[in-house]
Amino acid sequence: MKLVWTGDGSPSLFHPRYRQTFHSHYGARSQAERVYLGLSGLFALPEAQVVEVGFGLGLNFLVTLENFLARGANLSYLAFEAEPVHPEILDRYYGLVPTLPQVQDAIRAAWEAPDGFAIAGPGWSLEVRFVPFQPGALPASWADAVYYDPFSPSANPDAWHRDLLAEARRGLRQGGVLVSYAVAGWVRRALAEVGFRVEKVPGGLGKREWLRAWNISE
Repeated sequence: MKLVWTGDGSPSLFHPRYRQTFHSHYGARSQAERVYLGLSGLFALPEAQVVEVGFGLGLNFLVTLENFLARGANLSYLAFEAEPVHPEILDRYYGLVPTLPQVQDAIRAAWEAPDGFAIAGPGWSLEVRFVPFQPGALPASWADAVYYDPFSPSANPDAWHRDLLAEARRGLRQGGVLVSYAVAGWVRRALAEVGFRVEKVPGGLGKREWLRAWNISE
């Protein structure tokens, strides 16, 4: 995997299989802050339970946890990653990311467990499962937000299957929200078909719009 620097000065990696970077090349950290933490509204909650589909290098988690720790808020985070990067790649990446180095060290120390890991600190917990996200994976009505962040629908369409979007909704509490950088028409239609209230919101970082979908009964 090739290291790349993004537009806000934060690093990402280029994945040779998917032919895409793990983050927006306009800004890796900016994407985590604005698309996921920002659109979800989690930055205003005193506590939250979050699901991430596509943990990748863990930047969305680190940026979210940084916000929660700064506010004295509590965070429980459950993530799925079907293709965990090699530990040496994670070492290389984390060596360039200044966000919460002690938490990075804990992630790196646990990373080589074959099926995933669970770690925790004061006011937070993280569980990462090294398995594909699939129907039945989530506790019902558990999450306040879902960060839906696999590689793009064009590069990795299986990760955006209707059944998986339905599972994301099943795992959300009433009023919970799914957020994503992807706004492909067929993804929005699938979200609506499984019961989400879908909206496109003004974007940035090279994209005109981003996606937010609410688990709100009509």
